[in-house]
Amino acid sequence: MRTVFRILEFAIALFGLFFMTGSLTTYLTPQDAETAPLVQLIGASLGVFAILVLVSNRGAVSRILAEYWLALLPVGFAIVSLAWSEDLALTLRRAGGLSLTTAFAFWLALRFNPAEIFRLVVLTAVTVILANYLYILQEPSRGIHQSYDLVGAQHAGSWRGLFGHKNDFGRVIAFVASILLVGFALGKGQKYLRWLAMPLAGLVVLLIIKTSSSQAVLLGAAVPVIMAVFLGMRSMSAPARSLVLIIALPFAVIGLLSAQLLFEYLLGLLGRDATLTGRTIIWEGVFIALGGNVVAGGGYGAGWQVVGPQLTALTGFEVGHAHNGFLDLAVDIGVVGLGMTLVFMMWLGSFAFSNLMRGHNPELSAIALTVVVFSLIGNVAGSFLLQHNSIFWVLAVATFAKLKERERAAKGAMDRDDTDYATAFLRPS
Repeated sequence: MRTVFRILEFAIALFGLFFMTGSLTTYLTPQDAETAPLVQLIGASLGVFAILVLVSNRGAVSRILAEYWLALLPVGFAIVSLAWSEDLALTLRRAGGLSLTTAFAFWLALRFNPAEIFRLVVLTAVTVILANYLYILQEPSRGIHQSYDLVGAQHAGSWRGLFGHKNDFGRVIAFVASILLVGFALGKGQKYLRWLAMPLAGLVVLLIIKTSSSQAVLLGAAVPVIMAVFLGMRSMSAPARSLVLIIALPFAVIGLLSAQLLFEYLLGLLGRDATLTGRTIIWEGVFIALGGNVVAGGGYGAGWQVVGPQLTALTGFEVGHAHNGFLDLAVDIGVVGLGMTLVFMMWLGSFAFSNLMRGHNPELSAIALTVVVFSLIGNVAGSFLLQHNSIFWVLAVATFAKLKERERAAKGAMDRDDTDYATAFLRPS
């Protein structure tokens, strides 16, 4: 019976991670509908299941509140934004969804060890790649942007897979490609997936190219290179690592500041509008439209109802978001909520890097570092920071909790060793 229940847990975890990639959202959303009841039901079911398990485990909830509070700060602020939200019902749904997503992440950390989580994430990556490719082959009219599409007709011919837009599809493919690279670099999963390495690599390259998405190209190239550097640093001495970081820091700053130019260049190569489809104008307009809402935003998920009309008046065209994850989050929960989220992400990145260099849980540390790097780069032109039903937030929280758990266990072992030594020292001979 226990074995059956364990298999069921693995199935729920795998399905949940696949669902959190967004691969099912468009497919399960009724055509031309503004809401997706089935998607909401699945997300809520996963979260409620996780909460029930957490509550049934003695001490789990208190430990989360006491030790993992850093991950809860931005979630808590999103919930608190109900007090000043422009759309109370919308913020309630979005903040509730974020809370349930976070609960699912903590459930993953509670029920699976680091090696199991790593295998689940790698298997999810393979599933995403194959499922989307097969869908494009079987349903090209839906898996590829068409000229007769009501939305996105200008992207006709670009692959979008199970997603509604090519950029969303390309972003997820670039992310899972980075995860697979980490997996093979660490030697995990190669026993079962070695024969798939080259076909998967070729398929990933094909999918990214066919999206015609500059985001996908940049993320699919930059993140694996950065992670390859981090993984290569494990064999270096501490002084050598410091030297690499010192040398790399100016390039990283320059790269971040010139991200806009890189996007423009890639768009030009892809034959697209070199003005970032008006993004630079949108970004400037959002700064102005935020006005007095810059501190706390307009409510999680509802901030655009304040900024949108003002932005339309300023720019003369309507858009649904800022095309920048940092700005979009500031619109919702202000610089306070954005700051909380960035502090958590930067702390996680630093903690994961330290663990990776020391060889502590390298698989989990590499996943955490991949999520942080991907999120910081990807949100320059995308928008998926602190998003509900998002694999990026799930993996950030789950790896954070698991790495903290490992730190607590290591500290406990050291305390026991010190106690044993003191006891032996004081024991009469």
